[in-house]
Amino acid sequence: MPAMLDDPTAAVIYRTSGDGPYPTPYAPLPANIVPRQVTLRDRSTTATLLPFSSPDQVPKTLLHYLCALLNREIDKGDTYPMINELPLESFGPYWFANFGAVMLLGDVSNVEHVWQLEKEGIDWSKQCLGSFYIKPNYPGRSSHVCNGGFLVSDVARNRGVGRLMGEGYLEWAPQLGYTYSVFNLVYETNIASVRIWDALGFKRIGRVPGCGNLKSSDHLVDAIIFGRDLNGEAEDYLSEERFDKIRYYLKTGNYPNGADRAEKSRLRSAGAHYRLVPDPSGGEEKLMLKDKEVISDPQKQYEIALKTHAATHAGINKTTASIAERYHWIRIKETVSQAIRNCTNCKETAKPGKAATPSKTSDTTQASPGAIPTSPQHQPPLLNPATTEHANMQNANLNTSASQEAMDMSSYPYDPMPVDPQIMSDIYASSTSANTANFNNAGTSDANNAFEDQSQQAQEHGGIYGAQIYGDDADAQLQAELAGQMRRAAGGE
Repeated sequence: MPAMLDDPTAAVIYRTSGDGPYPTPYAPLPANIVPRQVTLRDRSTTATLLPFSSPDQVPKTLLHYLCALLNREIDKGDTYPMINELPLESFGPYWFANFGAVMLLGDVSNVEHVWQLEKEGIDWSKQCLGSFYIKPNYPGRSSHVCNGGFLVSDVARNRGVGRLMGEGYLEWAPQLGYTYSVFNLVYETNIASVRIWDALGFKRIGRVPGCGNLKSSDHLVDAIIFGRDLNGEAEDYLSEERFDKIRYYLKTGNYPNGADRAEKSRLRSAGAHYRLVPDPSGGEEKLMLKDKEVISDPQKQYEIALKTHAATHAGINKTTASIAERYHWIRIKETVSQAIRNCTNCKETAKPGKAATPSKTSDTTQASPGAIPTSPQHQPPLLNPATTEHANMQNANLNTSASQEAMDMSSYPYDPMPVDPQIMSDIYASSTSANTANFNNAGTSDANNAFEDQSQQAQEHGGIYGAQIYGDDADAQLQAELAGQMRRAAGGE
């Protein structure tokens, strides 16, 4: 699950910006960076993340295994951009010159313990779960921005190792003096990696179209650029792990390894609100919060948001409300916002010159509740204040005769304009009032409310229909003029 772009054969870059002290080649690590014990996804298997500051600290056999692991990924041609494999003498400085970490099964206390395992002839393909490095993403004045590269072994697949290493990365990078992390090149087909960075609070700060000529694809693949502030709150990425612990507690009745007194209390409390429901298809049980299914997988969250939005192409608020009726996860609205931004149909609608398909219903048919307004088939040109005022004066002069006949609505020049019957009914009722001033106020209020409702619906769709707001404004003005015509016609009867 790589996230790197640098040249493996380039000279090593060390951090020389940000807060001191600055590291020197192969110097000891800060005192607060120590081996980190973790529990795998099954909540029973223990592993250890061990930090290294030099390739010389890593046993040769372990270094050889990790080099072979990277070269195998390079040869697959789907995750790393390199084509040529790295020789062992280049891999060591590339991976461990700044900072490297290795995850091993079991409780491994320190680097000396790792060397002892090598003397015992340990099989690293069974003991080693993965590795990652941390190094500057840029040189010199921007070297306090870091990136990382990650490897997960075959025995670690689907055991949560990638996420645990990502959490270790987020814990140790700030302690090494870095303030921001950038992952330059994560191919969008690398679903496992994308899911992890989304779940750990990284933002998609960019996209490189068609930059990956991968072996598994017959077309060029886009890459995502991820970024994250390393001084942010840890709560951003704890939700998935919390739900996994609740699931484990409900299923086994036991506390996860390493749970302290406070966490045990939280799990007991959660047991009163959450429950497990068998999956009808025979899959993993569903975690339910009351009558809502808890979705902890970020990729599944995104798929639900995209599917729900695609059904009606509603805006952020309506799509969020629809999802919240059936599902529960943290920050649903953020997931919906991302899904709407990536909606192909909405992108096409938002392009200049594009408009939503007009309704084929009759002009006097009332719009269905919640429908997003579309432009009329023959939308009138935009009106500026000068021409509108002149038109109003002309309209006022059209009806000076006391014997004027009632206006024929079928011949009105704006007949193709869709008009809300309820609004027009209110306007007509007001037009029979003897108090002309009161009528004018009511007619203006109804017209303005009609425009505000349409504008609000357009905004709820994430601004996708923003280009039509001006057209709706013109419609509101025309409705106000139409109200004036009806008032004068009623006054002449």
